[in-house]
Amino acid sequence: MFETIRNVVFDLGGVLVDLDIERCRAAFRSLGMEAAARLVDPCYPAEVFGLLEGGAIPFAEACARLRDLSATPSVTDEQIAGAFGAFLTGVPVGKIRQIAALRRRGIRTYVLSNNNPASMRYIRRMFEADGQTMDDYFDRIYLSYEMKMLKPSPAIFRAMLDRGGMRPDETLFIDDGEKNVATARSLGMAVYRPAPHEDFGELLDEIGR
Repeated sequence: MFETIRNVVFDLGGVLVDLDIERCRAAFRSLGMEAAARLVDPCYPAEVFGLLEGGAIPFAEACARLRDLSATPSVTDEQIAGAFGAFLTGVPVGKIRQIAALRRRGIRTYVLSNNNPASMRYIRRMFEADGQTMDDYFDRIYLSYEMKMLKPSPAIFRAMLDRGGMRPDETLFIDDGEKNVATARSLGMAVYRPAPHEDFGELLDEIGR
């Protein structure tokens, strides 16, 4: 099934990083930011979150807009960063080791994620369980706020393929968002959409053997 795959592209949240959307919403509510809590979406960021993750505004400006939206002027940027971090519950060490095993078999590994700088601070620490850094596990990490594009736009997928020198027919894209998977498929990539909290280790073990 995966004989032609040379590249595996992972989403982060919901695929490698376990999420708790209600914990995130509760964290924003504990700051009095009900309006922000209602905007939280694990796959398709909207309004202020969409501008932040699309790289249209910096984190400080996003915080200012969220304070205005919720009428909470005393909430600090660091508290808002902590609320973002509450979304993220961890990266199973088994998944980290499976990525390392893919790389030992000669498979190139990548990340393509709608994300923001506050969440990435937490995520990067979650890849340190075996004494390495997140960058040790991936050839390139493509983040929406750095690329100034969001999934499921075809533009971000094309930019990733071009910058990584990847052929679509040699690339497996793993994402939990239906629209994201549909875009990747339309561009000729193999796709897999895991269920929430699914252990898809058997699929990864087939690649590169």
